[in-house]
Amino acid sequence: MDSSPSIRLSGVTKRFGDLVALDDVSLDVAPGEIFGILGRSGAGKSTLLRTANLLTRPDAGTVEVAGRDLTALRGRELREARSQTAMIFQHFNLLSNRNAASNVALPLRFRGVKRAARRERALELLDLVGLSDKAKAYPGQLSGGQRQRLAIARALASGPDVLLSDEA
Repeated sequence: MDSSPSIRLSGVTKRFGDLVALDDVSLDVAPGEIFGILGRSGAGKSTLLRTANLLTRPDAGTVEVAGRDLTALRGRELREARSQTAMIFQHFNLLSNRNAASNVALPLRFRGVKRAARRERALELLDLVGLSDKAKAYPGQLSGGQRQRLAIARALASGPDVLLSDEA
């Protein structure tokens, strides 16, 4: 069995002008581990998560996911490596013009999954998060908690190896 971490950050530093958001951060997250990052507002938690899948590129250090150094990748290779990582954003990034089932199916559409299989998987995941009765509802018709569960279902749609959540 491979004991290498799912996520490894080594010496990661990220600056925004004079603000040091991440300062020489190193951590390992084991496969299957639930790892929480706590801190006050502005402490760099979201920057750390965005850096873990290279939505934000660090100024120094390396980010490895499933043994691949993401900081060494660019373009298509980076997009392919990111496809095994899903992220639930703090404000969910749901599409307001698509219903719940369509929001969940969207990542599968981008992967070329056939319509019937997308629909089946979307309904399965909506049931998993307790929203099977909301498949035709639009995000604006859902409560904040329901939108969060919808975002979780969408993040799980493509079966990622790693799931990052900006708000638990």
